[in-house]
Amino acid sequence: MSNRDDIIAAANAGTLPELFVERLRRHRTDELGRAFRATLTKLHNDGTIDVLEPARQIATSPINQHDFFTVMHVYSELIPALDASVPDMLAAVKALSTRAGEDLASGMANGGYRTWAEQGSRARDTFETINPEDGDDSAYVFLALQALAKTEPDAALDRAILYVGGNAGPAWSAAAKAIGTFDLTDPDRRTRATDALASNTAGADDNSLGHILAAICEIAKAHPDTHTKAVALIDANIERTGDHAIHQLSLELMFHADELPPAIVKPLTAIMHRVPIGNRGTIRDIGATAGKLADKNRLDEALALITPLLSQHEELTSLEPLGSLNYHLLQLPPHELAQTIITWLLACDPNLGRATMALVGNHHGDAPLILDPGSAAASLDDPERLLLAHRAIGWLFVHPVTAASLVVGLLDGAGDAAQRTIAELLFDPLLINFSGSVGDWIAEQAGVLGHPSQAVLNDLVTRLEAYIDGLRKPGRIKELRPSERERLIENHRQHESMRQAYKASEKTSILASLATRQVLLYGTRSISYFKGMGGKQQRSETKMHSFSHSIESPRLDILEPFDLDYMLGVFRAMKTAP
Repeated sequence: MSNRDDIIAAANAGTLPELFVERLRRHRTDELGRAFRATLTKLHNDGTIDVLEPARQIATSPINQHDFFTVMHVYSELIPALDASVPDMLAAVKALSTRAGEDLASGMANGGYRTWAEQGSRARDTFETINPEDGDDSAYVFLALQALAKTEPDAALDRAILYVGGNAGPAWSAAAKAIGTFDLTDPDRRTRATDALASNTAGADDNSLGHILAAICEIAKAHPDTHTKAVALIDANIERTGDHAIHQLSLELMFHADELPPAIVKPLTAIMHRVPIGNRGTIRDIGATAGKLADKNRLDEALALITPLLSQHEELTSLEPLGSLNYHLLQLPPHELAQTIITWLLACDPNLGRATMALVGNHHGDAPLILDPGSAAASLDDPERLLLAHRAIGWLFVHPVTAASLVVGLLDGAGDAAQRTIAELLFDPLLINFSGSVGDWIAEQAGVLGHPSQAVLNDLVTRLEAYIDGLRKPGRIKELRPSERERLIENHRQHESMRQAYKASEKTSILASLATRQVLLYGTRSISYFKGMGGKQQRSETKMHSFSHSIESPRLDILEPFDLDYMLGVFRAMKTAP
């Protein structure tokens, strides 16, 4: 049978969605798919079948949810070309969106409706069909306003201003949102739009207020002459913003912060600082905004946005709730990353200290993270340098080379007395505890010709060598060596600890659901067989290789653990230079 006969038969049998899946799942963009959709459109428009009826009944359709989204794709492509009354089309589009639920693709059919409504009087007829006070209809207020603006921009603005000045909350929010998308190149139209938004904020609910402020940001983004009005409007409503408005504006910042001028980002930042700690989605958007600003050479604005939140909420100091923020910060050039860490450490705030430790801890790779505080530290006086050196060692002691790179960068430009104190801090506690990693790094820096602190670094290398020689002089002290029994007990404890950690990690490993676990009792390779093309058995061989990892423990953590812990606690708590 032809497409025409198959479509008519499926429509009569009530199985049109199943036919969509059968014919278009693999042919949406090719010639077969285009021909099938053209036949559907023709049969609907000449009255032979009603293509929209299965969409209106989709809630009770037995089709599974995976196949439903194929059907949704088909309808979103068909809708703009179909002849139908506004009520019939709205019923079909609403039913499709309802069946899609909370999926991000749930509004796919709405895009088709907007294109469909641009034709003739359909946009105006939509306003007569929907209920402005019904929250479910607010999306279609927005779509109809956008559709009307394509052909009648002044009429669309008039209608939007009418809704914004009305009492219907859902339509108010939708109209404010639509105004932000209008073409306002005409100065008079732009003035009318901004004045309408500004004059109707007082009575707006929180959701509508969020859309109004987001709309003024959209207008300001495209028209610099409205920046002053936008700043004034946002400033005037900072204290009125609630959860909905904050979330709306966090999305505006996440997508467009780099396009907005600092004067507008500043009051929006003040609004973001009002976010409740439980609104994790909004907080993640704020983190993404800070990352985007940092990427666009607007680090000061990024830090102004995120630093107060980290200071207020210990829950954020791991940086995990802020999404990709730590990734963006770690991609900064060494001097900008150093500026971030210096800003947080000199704030003398324990939460910012924890955030600093988390940020450095998120660095991965074979090489340690090296900071270049040269330009960021140039304006620091000696007391600030000393305070920073102590706090850097206190918070970054578990990342000793990173801490050393920051402290070494403070030597250049410091006074003689400050240089001596900083050099002493590099020696004790860093070099004494990490004579391997930090010792090698400082020796490498001392060998760099023209290094501004070469003399100090060479002296540190000499002192370290003398210190190590002093440790070796007594030789092995029998009384300090653990007995064989004690060594066996410790080895057993470590083995059991690692075994328990392995079992715990195995439970959450994605590999456990993808691979079969096998235990190799001996050998240097693993051989398995699988069926390849045509069912032919093939052999796969995996050779075994050894791997190792080492970590340097602080020397004083063994010799004087309590003294070391107390000293680091003092360093972390410092608020003035000693």
